[in-house]
Amino acid sequence: MLPVTSLRPPTIWPVDQDHRDAIDTLLVMAAAEDRWGEPRRAVDLLESAERILGGLPRPYERIRRRCSDAVVS
Repeated sequence: MLPVTSLRPPTIWPVDQDHRDAIDTLLVMAAAEDRWGEPRRAVDLLESAERILGGLPRPYERIRRRCSDAVVS
């Protein structure tokens, strides 16, 4: 996955690089949890990132949709 800083800018974007790096880390962790078969954890991380940003980049929206479906099943 690409860091969020290389994708479309979210609705709310932190000014400082450390904050952006922390958000990128959340997103990378969510993608990893998805790959490792932990959809509930991935959804939790993505929801946290969405609350901070006001939205998710498209690739992460797809991960959230897939993981949410897996959690419900």
